[in-house]
Amino acid sequence: MKIALVTDTYFPRINGVATSTQIFAEEFAKLGHEVHIYAPEFPNSMDDNAAFKVYRFPSMYLFFDPEDRLGLPHKDKKLVQQFIDNKYDIVHTQTPFTIGGPAVKWARKSGAKVVHTYHTLFAAYTEHYLWFLPKAVGIWYAKSTSRKYCNSCDLLITPSSEMKNVLVSYNVDKPIEVIPTGIRLERFNGRDGERYRKLKGYKPEDKLLLFMGRVAEEKNIDFLLKVVNRLRDKVPHLQFLIAGEGAAKKRLEKMVEELDLGKLVHFAGYLSKEDWRDCYAGSDLFVFASITETQGLVVTEAMAAGTPVVAVGEMGIKDVMAHGKGGLVTKLNEDEFTDAVYRMMTDKALYDEKKAETLGEADKWSSTSMAKRMLSAYEQLLKA
Repeated sequence: MKIALVTDTYFPRINGVATSTQIFAEEFAKLGHEVHIYAPEFPNSMDDNAAFKVYRFPSMYLFFDPEDRLGLPHKDKKLVQQFIDNKYDIVHTQTPFTIGGPAVKWARKSGAKVVHTYHTLFAAYTEHYLWFLPKAVGIWYAKSTSRKYCNSCDLLITPSSEMKNVLVSYNVDKPIEVIPTGIRLERFNGRDGERYRKLKGYKPEDKLLLFMGRVAEEKNIDFLLKVVNRLRDKVPHLQFLIAGEGAAKKRLEKMVEELDLGKLVHFAGYLSKEDWRDCYAGSDLFVFASITETQGLVVTEAMAAGTPVVAVGEMGIKDVMAHGKGGLVTKLNEDEFTDAVYRMMTDKALYDEKKAETLGEADKWSSTSMAKRMLSAYEQLLKA
């Protein structure tokens, strides 16, 4: 098949959509399909992957979200025409914005089928990104535009069953398949957690909690800081590492200062590939409190590194940890979450049991198996 993956955000911007797009592109190419990615230009963009081609549209700075870019496809009509002339079998949009939106029209002109992955629960983010609108108006806008865009496509993909239910509640009437991204298990080969701990000065007796991901308001990291504050006198040698970057970092650094957690909490920023892998492996426990996560990719990554998890059981986390393996799931409740972390850090038998389950759980979410499921969905769509 000839496949175009279209996204309004891509590397060097690091987020779940960029990661998902790249993983599927690599897996499709390995399975013998021709894959092109269309994305906005970013400063210092480097597209050197030999498996697939990346085309970049001109873009501009976004004042309310400076890590992303606003794609301007109308400024490169030659590339738009090239997209149409390529006559893809499948045009799979990852976002519905200034590139993903017009891509539906380009696909229709060329005769391609349109697939869209609904990655993000936009209604939950309106107060952070549409702060200039009343909350109720922002939610209405997110739902109505989501419904309109989704109903313009031929097939929808959601990373979790919870997200599928959300689209059904929006009165989306197109077919919906649940297909998570999956993880590249081979990236965790050769992991060396001890190397990372020594590199960063953590002692063998330190109990290292890890959050990995975008440092954004919707990730609910302030909840985790409150939990750490409650555990500081109960769990000896407790440490908390926040790995990633984002707009909420300054506010969280101030919160750390106000709670006097400076000796316990550290911000690691972006990590190299080796440090990323070894950071997961070197942590004692991965903690995650987001209630808007569509598939829980970081949770499966933690388990692929052999690190057990305590997470709030909402949205995609429900699917990943449905069987209670590899960690503990709680409600969004400080008492319950604090108790779960305390038990994992003080009950050796429980910890060893959950740690022993991690690799088996991660195996169920391999990127290759998920890519094959996606290709099967494409084939069924083309036959229909």
